[in-house]
Amino acid sequence: MSSRRSRFPLPAPLRRGSTPPPRVSSPAGRRSGAISFGLTLLGALGSGWCLISTGRALGALLASSPRIGLLAQALAAAVLSAACQLLAQQVARSSALSEEAHLRRLTLAHMLGLGPARAADVRSGATASLLTDGTERVALYRQTFLAPTLAAAAAPLLVLIELAAAVDVVPALVLAIAIVVVPAFIAFAHSRLRASSSNSRRARMRLAAEYLDAIQGLRTLTLARAAERTSARLRLEGETNRRAVMGLLAGNQLVILLTDGLFSLFLITVAAGLALARLSAGAIDVGDALAIMLTSFVLLEPLDHVGAFFYVGMGGMANQRAIRRILARPLPRSAPRPRPRASTSTGPATRAAVVLDDVEATWGDEPVLEGVSLAVRRGEHLAVVGPSGAGKSTLMAMLAGNLLPRAGSLRVEGAELTAATQDEVRAASALVAQTTWLFTGTIADNLRLAQPYATPSQMWHALEVARLDKEVALMPEGLETQVGEGGLGLSGGQAQRLSLARAFLADRPVLLLDEPTSQVDLASEAAIVESIDQLAQGRTVVTISHRAGALTATDRTVRVEARGLHEVGPAKAPAANDAASGTGDAEDDAAANEAAAAQDGEVRS
Repeated sequence: MSSRRSRFPLPAPLRRGSTPPPRVSSPAGRRSGAISFGLTLLGALGSGWCLISTGRALGALLASSPRIGLLAQALAAAVLSAACQLLAQQVARSSALSEEAHLRRLTLAHMLGLGPARAADVRSGATASLLTDGTERVALYRQTFLAPTLAAAAAPLLVLIELAAAVDVVPALVLAIAIVVVPAFIAFAHSRLRASSSNSRRARMRLAAEYLDAIQGLRTLTLARAAERTSARLRLEGETNRRAVMGLLAGNQLVILLTDGLFSLFLITVAAGLALARLSAGAIDVGDALAIMLTSFVLLEPLDHVGAFFYVGMGGMANQRAIRRILARPLPRSAPRPRPRASTSTGPATRAAVVLDDVEATWGDEPVLEGVSLAVRRGEHLAVVGPSGAGKSTLMAMLAGNLLPRAGSLRVEGAELTAATQDEVRAASALVAQTTWLFTGTIADNLRLAQPYATPSQMWHALEVARLDKEVALMPEGLETQVGEGGLGLSGGQAQRLSLARAFLADRPVLLLDEPTSQVDLASEAAIVESIDQLAQGRTVVTISHRAGALTATDRTVRVEARGLHEVGPAKAPAANDAASGTGDAEDDAAANEAAAAQDGEVRS
């Protein structure tokens, strides 16, 4: 993931008649929402009947009439209402936890399905914020807010039906017209304040992304004397985020003030006036008039959700739109191709570990490679050279299973690369990239990424093959030595050799080396080349490099140029102008390098 602009167009905003937005809720979440909705409605009906019975009981008390039956009805209705409300809250809260995990799995799985290159424009900090705080807000919105709020909006109408059936139709009709104003006002406020909610979410995610970038690049910022500038930028982003949050809260408080001060007073006044008017006309008695007055408090229930709407509701909706934008990105699909004809040939292609047949590759609309055919025999060491930006890393991304060909076919160890077989193709090779990512932990932890059940003796043997065993043995903790965040505790050469050891432990038939010596000094390069010679035994190796030292043991060389692949013949060092050249579509190789760098920590194991 990176802050660099993606070469892939983002999906256009949904318009009328277009494909509906991706579904983010699970079936269990939708069932829980329906149960919560039903329980909330039932609880509201119980509250309404409790207040009607209470009003009539008070009227009976004033008239010295029997009231025990009415009090019993009020008590039973109150118990029913309380039980339904408690059950609805319990269902909503428990389902919110499971929905949060579902949202996180759904979003992360889709991003992994997109692959590192197609998610290259999504910044790591923003993604972390969306997958943690964002998914929590969406789960709370959908499970604890949406269903209860919809039920609270429908409850007054049901209570008014109760009121019309049990007391008087006229007050019920007038109050029904009055309560329509409340949801209309909420919709109006949402349309006016939606921008502030989106601005708050964007400012929060931008701050998270900037902060994580600064932490990850702290050493570089310090050495480049850019720490003060970065600190100033972070202060500016923090202030922007604060202003966005304050703007959202200000709108929230304004809406709460208007609803509490205007609508609450309005509804209660209308209910009191109607009750007095009908009582004066003799249409109802004192008990029914009190019932109308008390029932007006149930009509205020939607107002209790207005404040939560602008904190939980709009925050959840903003993050839900962000998640749906990710889910709307189409997953990579293989180009349809005719079924190959059956053949019993034992030619070179059937004996090859890697076969490309008329392959076209692209990261966007313009092809980077086209009409590429290549066969690499089992056990062969192939060198790939060419100027920067010609498409070498694009070729490596396809061999690693990170990029599907747009046309043609590619097979690695007999498995043709398609959307359905990406994992199978990836499992056939180990990739050592030019920049090694080491996870925070010990040397043993990073080695076990390739082989989770590797024994200490196996790990020491892998380190020996990578020419790193003697240096690790001199470390006080040996295999348990902490490598630091991002491998800062090791030198560049040590990190690269640890990557080679990881590839050895993975024990894959195909070894892919993308500039394995570009980031190290000459002494480390010699050690890496020596370890590659031993690691290559019995394996098919494809090496990309601009440095002659890394290509001394190769059997054959091909050159990537002009969107094609050209046979050079026996291995030879790349021309000096290849290393210095900056011509061509540099963004293509940059995107491919980024894809490889993000794939399983630079060594897929």
